[in-house]
Amino acid sequence: MTGKLEALEKKKDVTAEEIAKLQTEISNIPPSNFRRIVVDDITPESLVYQLEENGTLLMISDEAGMLGNFSGRYSNNVPNLDLLLKSWNGEPYISDRATRGSIVLKKPYMSICLACQPYVFDSMINNSAFRGSGLIARFLYCFPVSNIGSRKYDTQAVPEAVSENYKKLIYKLLSTKFTYHDEKELHLHFDSKAYGEFVDFYNRHIEPMLVTDMAFCKDWGGKYHGEILRLCGIIHCVKCALNDVNPVETRVGIDTFCNAIEIGEYFREQAIYAYSLGDVDIATVKAERVLNKIRSKHIQQIRQNDLYKLCRCTLFKNAADFGETMEMLEEYNYLRREKVQGANGNNKSGIMVFINPNI
Repeated sequence: MTGKLEALEKKKDVTAEEIAKLQTEISNIPPSNFRRIVVDDITPESLVYQLEENGTLLMISDEAGMLGNFSGRYSNNVPNLDLLLKSWNGEPYISDRATRGSIVLKKPYMSICLACQPYVFDSMINNSAFRGSGLIARFLYCFPVSNIGSRKYDTQAVPEAVSENYKKLIYKLLSTKFTYHDEKELHLHFDSKAYGEFVDFYNRHIEPMLVTDMAFCKDWGGKYHGEILRLCGIIHCVKCALNDVNPVETRVGIDTFCNAIEIGEYFREQAIYAYSLGDVDIATVKAERVLNKIRSKHIQQIRQNDLYKLCRCTLFKNAADFGETMEMLEEYNYLRREKVQGANGNNKSGIMVFINPNI
């Protein structure tokens, strides 16, 4: 309806009565109670609007392709990470654009959950903008042990009772969040014993580990104590929801703190592993991506442009970047390239790739 009004106002022969009538219709439309909770493939500009409209969001994806939108896919490779970074801890964000009015987000909050392929993670951990801005340090990492080779096709489904109880818990948490605590910033507090243990854990374990175990992932380690506090808050709120207790009126106890430490230590080890993977040469990762595609398709010869289309992903910025990987593979005798003329009288030349049969 708003778009219809804008179109009507641009017409030359429109009367004031027609505009007023449509404005009245718009004002009489009952407000919608629809609330967006989840987003997937979204641009930085659209994310501003969605956070303005909904306050908090969950960005969840089983591919993680949307990160390319923030690393500069549609903005000449200029990263746009400010809102992602500020949504981690609710810092104010102001968007001023010449094409529209200002948007002020006082406390934007967003959780991001990604299940990505190894090559996507490699491009993330080796992205200088992601690494330098601290975006990489804001994630919790999980690398499950592969069970390939021992999987069974006919497996039992999740028990219906477990699925139903989980669903009820999520709905209960969302209902509490939007009904009773909507747009209110509430604070949770440790009891005296849990607070003392947290201070001791920080002084005796977290801070010393920044120059030992976490020496090469100090950016992540610097946020580790904050991750412990976040885990305490999540566990506390879930426990209170299960027991129909107001989380604000109940102190975070030692049991919850111990639960958070147990989970946090798992993620600390995973982060150390994740950062060790970041030392892998990205050129090698790109070459392995191409070789895996060649093997899976049983390719013996192919035009380089066609191979690029098969291998196109966030690893390769463009065809020239792909060409550098092909030069590397040719140097190591994985393949041979020849310049050829187009078929059927087509004078357009190209590069034919011949694969080493011993590949």
